[in-house]
Amino acid sequence: MSGVALKETCRAMGGRVPLWAWHRARLEAGGVPSEQLALAEERVAQAAAQWAGAATRRARLTVVVTSDGAVTVDGAQRLSSLDVPNGPIVARIDVADLPPVPTPAAKPADRSWWDAAHRRAEALGAHQAALVDPGGLIIDGSTAAIWIAENGTLFTTPAPPAIPSVSVAFVRAQAERAGLDVRVEPISWQRFEAADEAFLTNAFGGAAPVRGRGGKQFARVAGLFAEVWAAG
Repeated sequence: MSGVALKETCRAMGGRVPLWAWHRARLEAGGVPSEQLALAEERVAQAAAQWAGAATRRARLTVVVTSDGAVTVDGAQRLSSLDVPNGPIVARIDVADLPPVPTPAAKPADRSWWDAAHRRAEALGAHQAALVDPGGLIIDGSTAAIWIAENGTLFTTPAPPAIPSVSVAFVRAQAERAGLDVRVEPISWQRFEAADEAFLTNAFGGAAPVRGRGGKQFARVAGLFAEVWAAG
């Protein structure tokens, strides 16, 4: 596997982790051996079961696989960064460099690059950063994938630069069944600002509209998450 620790932030509900298959796939793509994957899966199931009777409707499970193969799973009752009344405000944060990512690509446990951008956005009174490269293209959100809708088609940015988003993978897997036209391509900040709709997704919070910019396409994506959270 890669030489750095990898992390997955999962949503547990009703004793299960609805998006675990996508989290597991990303760990596997990051080079986590089958033995550690099996151990992670076992511990995730145990942790989710411990939260099954909790008063909260959901728990956040943080799965870390270190470079030497150690696996930890911690649970907590937490809000999502997307849990903002009327939807998060997004601020443009310009960055000079691409984020540091492991090889092979997976979500690194060290999120300091994203966290720094998130704090810059909060200092501007926003709830989420849209990280913009020197060419004006959006690289990523600080804690969520960024989406726009144009004329009924959904667009999201390429992985930054090669980390596959669990929430994007989930939406793309459901797109044909849901009748959604989903495309992955570069999105400029100007295009983001002008789009019919704009929204955010992540594997813990689901989907949330950028404040004042929801619509029919966002509602359909939000419905996919609502459906998988309720299933079981």
